[in-house]
Amino acid sequence: MSEIVNVLILSGHMTREHDNEVRSFRQHNEWLTTLLEDTGRFRVRVVEDPRGLGAEIIDKYDVVLVVFEGRDGYHEKAVGFGAETDAALLRLVHDHGKGIVWFHGSAAQEDSWGYPEEYNVMRGAKLSAWETGLRPRPWGEAQLDTVEPRHPITEGISARWTVTGDDILTGVQLYDGARALLTTFDDLESYENAPVWPMSHYPVDIPPGGIAALPGMNTDQPIAWINEYGAGRSFTITIGHDIDTFRRIEFIQMFPRGVEWAATGAVSVTGPDRRGERRFLPWPYYNREG
Repeated sequence: MSEIVNVLILSGHMTREHDNEVRSFRQHNEWLTTLLEDTGRFRVRVVEDPRGLGAEIIDKYDVVLVVFEGRDGYHEKAVGFGAETDAALLRLVHDHGKGIVWFHGSAAQEDSWGYPEEYNVMRGAKLSAWETGLRPRPWGEAQLDTVEPRHPITEGISARWTVTGDDILTGVQLYDGARALLTTFDDLESYENAPVWPMSHYPVDIPPGGIAALPGMNTDQPIAWINEYGAGRSFTITIGHDIDTFRRIEFIQMFPRGVEWAATGAVSVTGPDRRGERRFLPWPYYNREG
């Protein structure tokens, strides 16, 4: 058994899309914790209000998993972590050689919100409705493609797979050095055939040329990617809106590996073994005995 990887989830202060009477960010925290700890490789702790959290806590962990939007409504200005927490997170990765994981909508950070640009540099990407044309594709079944050549995070997963009812964020600007792991083709036809797009709660900045002129339209758009930052690493995956994605075998294989790679720079989690008695497990199929 490999040494335990200690994971800190920074959470709380989510939009109503992820904090309502039928879907709570606490469910995401629970699902993420279960998926990671079931592998036998991780120990997870959760902080629901990380604003002002200092290095004396953050430095105890190998990797930080961000599940934090900092605002109640999509059209509101977000509240960041604060200067002390920003500095601690950047040092954790850049100087201490540890990791950070950006989950789902937490990777979206507008320049006007006051987050340091260094977060984008660490993440290897900018996700902004006003700067990069960030947007959720029309709802439905989305096809994801595993990028070749493979990285150990994606080794062995399907070359092409789907998720249904997820928020598929496109309009991402990857920085030089970042490496895409998953992509989706962002076709204009899907937008033109949607009953309504954008929905009223989507903060989409449509250019004068219309939807067809949105950045990245009709191109392969990154859904998951990695980036090295100083001595450490960043892993971003923007799917994960609902339980349907969490139950996809590809997600179950890929997500723990991405967290492990961010924490250590290597991948040892091989994937769930569903043979024998473990075939009866409803989710997430890993052997808890390691």
